[in-house]
Amino acid sequence: MKKSLKQIKYLIAAFVIPVLVVMIAFGFRGIAPLGNHNLLVSDLATQYLPFFEFLRTQLVNHTFSTYSFMLSLGDNAIPVYTYYLMSPLNLLAIFMNAENVPLLMEAIIVIKIGLIGLAMAWFLQVKYHRQDIVQVIAAVAYGLCGFVAMYFYDFMWLEALIVLPLLTLGLERLFYQGKWGGYVVALTGMIFLNYYMGYMMCLYSVIYFVYLVFLNRKPGVKFFQYLKTRKTMTIKYMTSSVLAALLACFMLIPTIVGMLSTGKSTIKLASFLPIPRFLPSAFASLGVGVTNFVGRLNHEPSMFIGSFFAIGLFSFWFSKQVKRQEKRASFWLVGAIFLGMLIATTDTIWHMFQIPAGFPFREVYMLSFVAIMFGYEAYLKNALQDNQVVLKAGLTLAALISIGYGSVVIERLAAKRYHFETPQYIVSYWYLILALVFVILITVSLWLVNHFGKKVWWLVLILVAAEMGTNMFLALGGTHEYGDQTKFNQAFKQSQKLIKATTEKRTSFGREKVNNQLYSDSFNITYNQYNDSLLYNFTGVNSYTSSLNANTHDALAKLGLYSRNERRISSNGSMPITEQLLGIDKFITIDKNGQLTTETNELNTGLGYAVSSQIKTLKYDSEAIFQNLNQLVQKETNSKENYVVENKINHVNVHQNQGYCYEVTMTPKISGIQYMDLSTTSPNQELHVQVNGKKLKTPYHQLGAEVIELGNFKKGEQLTVSFTSNSRILEMEPHFAGFADQKFNQYLKEKVPYRLQVDNPEKLKLQGADFTGKVTTTKERDLVLISIPFDKGWSVAENGQKVKTMKVANGLTGVKLKPGTHQLEFHYEVPGMKLGLILSGLGVIGIIAQVVYFRRKQH
Repeated sequence: MKKSLKQIKYLIAAFVIPVLVVMIAFGFRGIAPLGNHNLLVSDLATQYLPFFEFLRTQLVNHTFSTYSFMLSLGDNAIPVYTYYLMSPLNLLAIFMNAENVPLLMEAIIVIKIGLIGLAMAWFLQVKYHRQDIVQVIAAVAYGLCGFVAMYFYDFMWLEALIVLPLLTLGLERLFYQGKWGGYVVALTGMIFLNYYMGYMMCLYSVIYFVYLVFLNRKPGVKFFQYLKTRKTMTIKYMTSSVLAALLACFMLIPTIVGMLSTGKSTIKLASFLPIPRFLPSAFASLGVGVTNFVGRLNHEPSMFIGSFFAIGLFSFWFSKQVKRQEKRASFWLVGAIFLGMLIATTDTIWHMFQIPAGFPFREVYMLSFVAIMFGYEAYLKNALQDNQVVLKAGLTLAALISIGYGSVVIERLAAKRYHFETPQYIVSYWYLILALVFVILITVSLWLVNHFGKKVWWLVLILVAAEMGTNMFLALGGTHEYGDQTKFNQAFKQSQKLIKATTEKRTSFGREKVNNQLYSDSFNITYNQYNDSLLYNFTGVNSYTSSLNANTHDALAKLGLYSRNERRISSNGSMPITEQLLGIDKFITIDKNGQLTTETNELNTGLGYAVSSQIKTLKYDSEAIFQNLNQLVQKETNSKENYVVENKINHVNVHQNQGYCYEVTMTPKISGIQYMDLSTTSPNQELHVQVNGKKLKTPYHQLGAEVIELGNFKKGEQLTVSFTSNSRILEMEPHFAGFADQKFNQYLKEKVPYRLQVDNPEKLKLQGADFTGKVTTTKERDLVLISIPFDKGWSVAENGQKVKTMKVANGLTGVKLKPGTHQLEFHYEVPGMKLGLILSGLGVIGIIAQVVYFRRKQH
C-alpha cells in the first residue's frame, strides 16, 4: 500500500508541478484567468480559435460534414480535422460558450503541459523500475522544455511530447520482451492525433531502434549480424511499424490526398542542399531566456532543458561509471537527432520534405527527451556523485552557452556587413549572466546533495522549477500583443448577434463579404479576418489554413484577390466581376462602435450559372490581373465586349526614398470605377496611396497584393495617383484600368434566369457534402460554371446519371449540359477514403494474423 501511495505521489507531483509553474508564468504576464490578457496571438487567433469554433458548431449541432462551404469557397474538411482538431481534449469545446473558447484553449495548453510531465515520469518509472524525486525533476524539465515554451501556440503538436515517452517504452518492450502491442498502439495513436508529428515519430522509432541495437550488440558483432541473431524481434519491429501505419490509413490516406491538393505540395530542391541550418550561436539556447514571443517564427533550435539535465547529459559522457558502449550508443541517438536538425537535407526530410514557414526545428523536442533520459541515467549510475565530473560538466555547459553568445556577436556583425536576414539569436546579452547563475546554482546544489544527502533534492527541484519557470516567463515576453479577454468577449458576442441576424435563414445561396472592425479591434495584433466564417457560421471567401485547396488559391489570386502565400486567400481586392463569379451578395460592415451596415446585391448569381462553353479555353496570365478579369467575362458571354480597359498613362514621376515613390497622371478610356493593381510588383507591403492629392481610404489593412478601388471617374477625366512601391515599375499601363460598371450590370440582369438555384441553401453551412439544385441552360449557355474549387471528390448526377465535371476558370468546377432545365444532385466523397478504409482493414487483419502467428510459434 505504501509503495502504491509513493508511486502515485510522484506521478501526481509530475503533473501538478509543471502546471503550477506555467500558471505562475502566465500569472506574471497577466494571462487569464490570473489576469485579463488572453493568448489570442499568432496562429492561436487566426487558426486555432476559428477551427475550435468550427468543431464546437459541429458538436453542438450533432453534425459532421466531410466538406465545408465555410472553408473559403468550400474545401475538404478532413485535413482540417486531422491536422488541427484530433486531440480528445478538444471535445471539451462542447461544454463552453463560444466566447469562452480562448480560455478553454489556455486550459488545454496547461493540461497538456501537465500530461507531458506525467508521461515523462511514468516513462522513467517503468523503464528503470523505481520511483524517486529526480523523476519529478525530469517531468518539470520535459514539460517546460524549450520546445514547449516556444511552440505551445501551435498546441496541436504538444500531444507528440506526451506520446513520445510511451512510444519509447513500447519500443523497449518490443526489443527486450518481444511485446509489440504497446508500440503499435502508441505509433498508431500519434499518427491519428497528428499525422505530421506521427510522421516524425516514425523516423524517431528507426533512430531509437538503431540505438537499442548499438547498446546491446556484443563487441565484434556487426549491425546486421546482430539483427539476424534477433530475427524474431526484428521482424516484429518491421511488421508492427507497417501495421501501425496501416491502422491509421483510414484517416491518413484521405489527409495525404487532401494535402497534395494544396500549394504546399511543391518540393523545393534547394531545401535539400547539404548546408548547415544553424551556426554555433545555437548553443546559446542551452541557457535560460534566449528566445521569446517575437522570435517564435524564426529562431535557432529550442534545445533548452534546464541546467540540471544538461549537466547530467555531459556527466553521462564524462563519467567512468558509464560503459563505453553506452556512451557510443548515446552519441548515435543524440547525434542523429542533432545532425538531423543541423543539415538542411535531413532537416527538410524531418519536416515532411518542406522547410517550415515559421516555427522551425519542430523535431527538437526529441533531442530534449533523450537528453533528459541520459541525464537521469547519469544520476542512476552515480555519475552525479563525482564532484569532479559534475564540475567538468558544469564548465562544459557554461562554455557552450558562452560560445553561443560569442557566436551571436560574430554572426550579427556578418549579417550587418553582408546584408542577410537572421533568425532571433538571443533576446538580451544580459541573459548570459542569468544562464550562468543557474548553471552555478545547479552545480553547487549537486555538491550539496553529495555532502548532505537526499533531502537536498528538494532544493534541486525548486531550482529546476525556478529555472524552467523563468524561461517560460521570458519566452512569453517581448510583446504587447496579448489580447484583452473582456474586450474580446464583448466584441465576439456582439458580432455573433449582428452577423447571425443578417446571414441566417437564406432562401438562395450566396456568400458574404464581412468587414468586422469591432471584432478586429478587440485584438492587439493586425487581425485579417481570414477564418471568421468559421467563427460566425457564414459562407465567405477568406481562409487561412495549411490545407487550403490550390485551385481556390489559383482561381482567386490571379483575379486580384489578396493572397500573402499559398495558405491564405482573402476577399480583399474583390470587384464586381469577382463578386458575381463567387456569388457574393451581401456586404456587411460592423464598425468599431458596433454599428452595422449591410448592402445586398439582388443580382446575385448564387453558387453557379450557365455560361458559354468558351470558358473552357480561358487561361490566366499571372502578370496581367485586369486582362484576366476582362477575359473572364468575355469567355462567359462568348463576346469581344471590353468590360475592363487599361487607362492611358500621360506622365510618370518617380524618385527613390527608401523604396520608390510614384506620381502617375492618367486618363480613363471608359467611364466608371477606376482600379489599380500592383500584386506583381509590390506584393505584401502597406502602400501609401493618394488620388488627386487625397489619401485613399480603404476598409482593410493590406494594400499592394490585391485590386484597389480608386474611385469613380468619367472617360477623359484626368486623375493623378501617388503611391509607394518596393520595386521599380517599368510599365504602368497594365496596372491601372477602368471598369464599365453599367454595361456589366446589364450583363448581370441577363444572367439571372441561368443561375444555379440551390435547394435548402442554409443547410450547406453544416452539411456541405450533399445538396441538390436546379439550373437552366441553352445552346449558347451550355456549361454551368460553379464556384466550387475543382476536386475529384465531387460527383454530379442528373436523374441518377453521372455528369462529367471539369476544371475551368483556372480552378473552379464546370459541368456541360444539354439545353433545358436540369435538377442536379451533388455528392462529395472524400478522395482516398475508400482506399484508406481498405488499408486499415488490412491492418486489423494483419494484427490478428501477427497475434496468431507468434502465439503458435511460442507453443
